[in-house]
Order: sequence, then structure tokens, then C-alpha cells
Amino acid sequence: MNEATKNFLRSAYKEFYFRGAGAIEFPREVGAREFGYIPFGGGMVRHLSFRSEGEAVAEILKQSPSSVYCSNARYESPARPIDEKGWLGAELIFDIDATDIPTTCKRGHDLWYCEKCFASGKLPRPAKCSKCGGPSAQFHGTCETCLGAAMDHAMRAVGFLTEDFGVDRDAISVYFSGNRGYHLHVYDPRFDPLDQLARGEIAEYVRGSSLPLSQTIASTLRHRTQTGAVGAGWTRRITTYTDARREDYDGTLQKLVSEAIASQRALVDSSVTTDIHRVFRLAGTLHGTMGMSKMKVVSVDRFDPQEDPYVLSAKPVTIAVSFYPQFRARHRDFGPYKSVTVELPTYAAVQILTRGLGEVV
Repeated sequence: MNEATKNFLRSAYKEFYFRGAGAIEFPREVGAREFGYIPFGGGMVRHLSFRSEGEAVAEILKQSPSSVYCSNARYESPARPIDEKGWLGAELIFDIDATDIPTTCKRGHDLWYCEKCFASGKLPRPAKCSKCGGPSAQFHGTCETCLGAAMDHAMRAVGFLTEDFGVDRDAISVYFSGNRGYHLHVYDPRFDPLDQLARGEIAEYVRGSSLPLSQTIASTLRHRTQTGAVGAGWTRRITTYTDARREDYDGTLQKLVSEAIASQRALVDSSVTTDIHRVFRLAGTLHGTMGMSKMKVVSVDRFDPQEDPYVLSAKPVTIAVSFYPQFRARHRDFGPYKSVTVELPTYAAVQILTRGLGEVV
């Protein structure tokens, strides 16, 4: 990334933060949180603490970094090293990424490309480029289908929390991550003191991974004579599904149970939920490789991930693009590009520049 590109990106982000600082959302007890940021062209700066929201905003405006992070944990001394911070508890957070959800659309927008000659092809990614032998990398795109699937899984997770764990719906905030999925922040004090093992059990339950073997469940259902939902939690979910399908289903009961689980599980990232020292993108700040905002989803029905999070300006900028597949932003199609100089609106150019696939000219 050349200096002109770094300066452009810092300027674009700074412009947003000057007019949009009020959109930044801070957690309770700001002074007990660890903060961090990634400057353009630099590495992660962690173990920062601020006494107030105003102090944090001032630093964000001063640095105008690529990414801003905040811990879900509260500490006695958040600026000290991890083993000296004095952990006091952490909100429960779930991450749902479109990359982890199997959708057929990925065959159209996920690919590999050569970092040397920029040849490209369908996944799986080869170890080396077949044309020049250069190193290869993966590119994951998005579309309405996979982003819709990510939202569906996010709402499934909300359903597990409210129906199976008794969490008040108002205690769950849903955020678009700023890239390819959603974050759920759970503000229920019952979860705050849980360790990694307990959080992992919750994540695996939501994923449908900690259930007894499906054949065991199927055996139980096979001997049922009554209809209607039985039990609670996953038992209720599975029996409701199977009772609705069994009469006209021509497969095995074990397969039907497997379908019941697959159709209702929420594919959250367990490693994110279990990490009690993780720092997350601060709500209302910009994603470092997309330029979109991590934004609260106020209305699931009205939120548009291909329009609403694009908060950078449409000011035109001329960039030299080495390679970039076709993408959609603000319901406009851009690209594909290869070894070309183009003029793009800032909100579209940033996606290319931050991935190191173009430079400002």
C-alpha cells in the first residue's frame, strides 16, 4: 500500500468519523474495557483504555484507523497485559459469517486468484498458480443469497436464546458485522461470569453439535404413539418438525431427524463465543477491509446489507486496479477489473484499496 493510498483511506475514514461519531455505540462501563485499533499499513495496537466515551472518540478521530475494537470483557486494569488485567466478566457474543454457511451462490462469487499474475479460477484454491507458479489467495464475495442466509442463522440464534435460554429479546442486539455476517451481543447478567467451557457448551447447543446421535433420537421417536411436541429445547424442536413431516416422508426416520437439526441449527462461530478476552469491532465504526459500518439492525425486515452499511461518501477517486472480481455495492454492479485504471465512488474504491488489490493514482 503506497503513501497516496494510505493518505486517501485515512482521509475517507476521518471524514466519516467527523460527521458520524455520534453513531459509535459504546458498551457500559467504558473505563473497564480494553480497546484497540489497526492503523492503515500497520499492525494491531491493543491494551488501551479510556476513562470516557468522549476520550475514546477523540482518539478515534485523531488516529482515523482502519479498524477499532473493544472488549466484551470488563477488567480491573484493562491496559495491562492479559494475565494481569483482572477479568471481571464478559457479555456473551455470537458471530455468524456467510463464509461458514453452505450456499450454492458461493460457486459464483468465491474464487482463488494469483497474487503475482492475477490469474483466477474456481475454488478449491491450488497451492500455486498453474500459469506462473506464483502464490494464490482466496477471495470471498457476497450476494443477497448468502447474506440472507447469514441473517436467517442469526435469527435462529436469537430464537434459541429467547426460547431455550429465557433471554429477553430486548437484551439481544443484532449488528451487521461490516463485512459478511452478523454479531449478536447478549446483555444478560446470567452469562457474564461464564468461563470458556460454559460458553462453548452454549455455542455447541445453538449449533446443534452437542446433541445425542441422531439415531438415538430417531429410536426414541420411532416408539412414540402420540403426536405433538414433546419436551423442551431440541427435543421439542425435533419432534415438532418430524410430526409435521412423517406421514408423507419416504426416507428413514434417522434422515428426517438429521434434517430437523440441519434446518434449525444456527451456525455460529464457536471460537468467537468462547474467547473471553477477545476484542470485537466497535459498533458504529468502519470495517478495515470493506469500509462498511458495523451497524445495529433495528428492523430485520427493513435492513438492507447491500445498501445501509455503505456510509462512506460517493466522492469519485481514480485508482489503478490489479485485480478485483465483480461486486455489488449500493445496488450498483462494479467490475470485474484486471490491470485497469478506473474512477469509482469512494465507498466502492475502498473495498479494492484495503485488500491491497489497487492503488490511488
